Amino acid sequence: MSEREDGALSAAGEADLPARPTSAGELTGQLPAFVRDAVGLPVPVLDEDDIETVRALQELGVEEHDARRAVLERRVPLVLAQQVVGDTGRYTLEEVAERSGLDVPVLRRIRSSAGLPTAERLSDNDVRWAELVSGLLDVLPLDVVVRSARARGAALATIARSDVSMIRDELMLPMRQAGADDLTVSVALAEMARSLEPVSRELLEADYRLHLQAQLGSELVAVAARTNAQEVELSVGFVDVVGYTALSARIDPAGLDQVLDRFEQRIIEVISERSDVHVVKYLGDAVMLVAPDPIPLADAMLDLTAEIEFLADSPLRGGLAHGDVLVREGDYFGPPVNLAARLTDIARPWRVLAADELHEALTTVFDTRRILPTRIRGVGLRRPVAVRGRRDEDDEEE
Repeated sequence: MSEREDGALSAAGEADLPARPTSAGELTGQLPAFVRDAVGLPVPVLDEDDIETVRALQELGVEEHDARRAVLERRVPLVLAQQVVGDTGRYTLEEVAERSGLDVPVLRRIRSSAGLPTAERLSDNDVRWAELVSGLLDVLPLDVVVRSARARGAALATIARSDVSMIRDELMLPMRQAGADDLTVSVALAEMARSLEPVSRELLEADYRLHLQAQLGSELVAVAARTNAQEVELSVGFVDVVGYTALSARIDPAGLDQVLDRFEQRIIEVISERSDVHVVKYLGDAVMLVAPDPIPLADAMLDLTAEIEFLADSPLRGGLAHGDVLVREGDYFGPPVNLAARLTDIARPWRVLAADELHEALTTVFDTRRILPTRIRGVGLRRPVAVRGRRDEDDEEE
C-alpha cells in the first residue's frame, strides 16, 4: 500500500463518504435506478419524436447509446452542453487514477471532498483535474489537499450554479414559454455554452489573481500585526439578518438564497466606498467589520441598518464595541469581538447598539440614548447605547 493510499484509508473511512451538498442547488437532479424502482416510475419508451431527437444528437456528435440514454432520461440539454465543452465521458475511475498517478481511494476521497460526483464514465477534464491534484500531492500533505479541495469545491459550485441559473432564466425558460421543443432548446444551450465557456474560464482566472493579490496583502498585514504587537486597538462590529433562523423554517432554499444575496449586496454597496471600514468575513446571515475607531464604523453600520424596501422582509441590525483585539491570520479575537456579537443579538430590527463605554465618543457625532440595564450573556450587566443617527448641525452647535 502506497503512502497516499495509506493516508486515505486511515481517515476513519472518510474516503467512502459522499460529498454533502450545502444546498439544494448542488443536487444532480437525477435519481439512481434503485430509487426509480422504489417509487415505481414507469420505464420510459422512445416515441417517434424521441427517435428523431436521437438522430439529431448523433449528427451533432453524440454516440447513439449516449443519445438514447439522454432522451430517455430527459437530459438532452445537459448532454449537448457537455459535448460542447469537451466533457464527454470515456474513462473509468480506475483509468483516470492510472493516467494521473493517483491511487483510486485517494482520487475518490479528494473528488468527494471537492463535491465532484464519481460518474460511470469520466472525461478528459476529469483526467486533467486529477493530474493537477497529483501535482499538489507532490508538495503538500494529503489532508491539506483535501481541505483545499473542499473549500474550492464549495466556492466553484456556487459560481457554477450562478452561471447555470443565468442561462436558465435568460435562455431556457423564455424558449420553453415560447413553445420550443427539447432539441431547439438544447442546440441553443449548446451554442451559449460554447460562447460562455472560454470567457467564463478566463474571467475566473482573472478573478482568482485579483482575490489572491488582495488576500496576500491582508495576510502580510495580519502577520506583521501578529508579529509586532500582541494586541491592536480597533472597533469591531457585526451586522446580521433579524430572525434568519425562523425565516429559514418558513421559506424555501431559493428564497433564503435571495435573502442572503440581498444582504451581501447591501454590504457591498455600503462598504465598498469606505476605506476606513473593512469586511473581515461573512458568517452566513451576518458580517463582521472592523475600523480604526468607532465613528466611521458606527456611521457605516447606520447606513447598513437604514430601512430600505428591498430588505423589508429581512431587516438588519448591528452591534458595536471597541478595545484591544488579537490579530490572527486575518481574523480578530478578544472581548470587544464577543461583546459586539452579543449586542447584535439583542438589538432591535433596523437598530445599532454600541458598548456603554462608547457613549461619550459617539454622542459628539450621533444621536444616542442609553437603554435600560441589560444582562448580556458572557459579559454581565451592561447599559448599551442605541445609536440613532447623525446629529443635526444645529444640535452640534448647541
